[in-house]
Formats: sequence, structure tokens, C-alpha cells
Amino acid sequence: MAQQIIWGCVNKNGSTYSGTGFTPVAGGDGFYDVVFSTPFKGTPAVVAIQNHANWTDFKYDRGNTRDNVVLVAVDRTKFKVATGNGDGKRTDRNFAFVAVGDV
Repeated sequence: MAQQIIWGCVNKNGSTYSGTGFTPVAGGDGFYDVVFSTPFKGTPAVVAIQNHANWTDFKYDRGNTRDNVVLVAVDRTKFKVATGNGDGKRTDRNFAFVAVGDV
């Protein structure tokens, strides 16, 4: 069986910063769907992490460790995440992800 790896970085406005094989869709209030260009055979493993300020700002020193991204749902065609701030409020934020599974 062949495996597919899709990775990407999504800007807080819902546009693609880097990566291919997916289309991000901003849902507002920190919600995002990521639709795979080629569906997986079954449910893939998805891991996501938030980028707090700016992709290349190495001098930024105010990141809160409670700022996070939560995987809400995943199936063979897409996944949904919610991003939030240090107080737990859903907020539009940059995030990165990796999805791995069989095709």
C-alpha cells in the first residue's frame, strides 16, 4: 500500500503559506478546514501546531505556551482545527500540520 504525506503551513487569514496537496478554508473565530487534494484511503493521522506571531520572526519572545491548536475532526477528505489564544478563546492564528496515511 502506498502512503501519502501532506504537510503545510496555513496563515491566520486562511491562505497557504507553504506546502501543496491541500486547500485551507477559514471558517472564522479560529476555525479552519483543510481539504486534501487527493483523499486518503482511510482516516489519516494528523498533527498540528500553532505559529504564534510570524513565520520568520525569530526575535519574537512573547509566545504563551497555552496558545494552541486543537484537532476537532478528521476523515479521509479533510480535517478541522480550532486555534486559540492563551486564555482559551478561539482566535485566528497561523498553524502548521502533517497528515499521513494510505492512499
